[in-house]
Amino acid sequence: MQVNDAWHGLRHGVLGVVRDTSERRKLPQLPVLRRIKSFAQRGVLLWGLVICLPAPAYAMHIAEGIITGWPALAYTLIGVGLMGVGARGIQKFQNEFPDRRPLIGMGAAIIFFISLIPIPAFTGTTSHPCGTPLIAILLGPRVTFALTGISLLLQAAFFAHGGFGTWGANLMALGLVGGTFGWSAFWVARRMGLPILAAGCAGGLIGDIATYAFSGIVLATALSTAPHPQYDFGAYLAVIYAAYAPTQIPIAIGEMLITGLALRHALRQRPEVLEDLKVWPSYAKA
Repeated sequence: MQVNDAWHGLRHGVLGVVRDTSERRKLPQLPVLRRIKSFAQRGVLLWGLVICLPAPAYAMHIAEGIITGWPALAYTLIGVGLMGVGARGIQKFQNEFPDRRPLIGMGAAIIFFISLIPIPAFTGTTSHPCGTPLIAILLGPRVTFALTGISLLLQAAFFAHGGFGTWGANLMALGLVGGTFGWSAFWVARRMGLPILAAGCAGGLIGDIATYAFSGIVLATALSTAPHPQYDFGAYLAVIYAAYAPTQIPIAIGEMLITGLALRHALRQRPEVLEDLKVWPSYAKA
């Protein structure tokens, strides 16, 4: 009964992230689209319009205001510590692989843009892929911490995604948990002798699911420990997982495939890069 009540509370905005559907702005019909025959060009143009046109901010990451007070400070301090670890990781990466420095910028761009892709969730909020498992596999978890932290700050400042008060919690979910779990799953699969496609798929899937599992725990903890909570931790957690599962499971499957295919393509086209980064020996099976 408590879970059902919590579900109705969620639907009416108890998480503070559901937006009135009447406020959503529709993409205008543009005659110029008729003159663009390329599917890729249309996609790029529409994506640019989605980003540039003013619209209400939907919840991506943990929204500002969900975590306040001492928990927000604690998460922020942990995030600062992760950034310090990440900075040292970047320095070590540059010293070991001076010719591969451009990959750091590539990794930051991938995390930034992939985690900006809004995919509508059942509750009226949005979800998104992570990108951090792939970058952690390629550049290492510590580098991923720093790149994720920078991306989250830029998203909070310019796109109102996440927030400064929840920056540390989002960094822990996306960078620490998502990157570390994805990297660990990949290396376990590699030690088992699986091909790079299967190992990459394992990393992408586990990293994505771990990210949202941890985010659900953080949200449920914040809501259940707030002043005068309506429900307990278990009820909030069940509602959050039930609300996002219909969207997040397909996203996790998509990230699983993209991560595996990207690594296999890199091995086939540029095996020396993966070998230099000690990700996959060039002689191993693809």
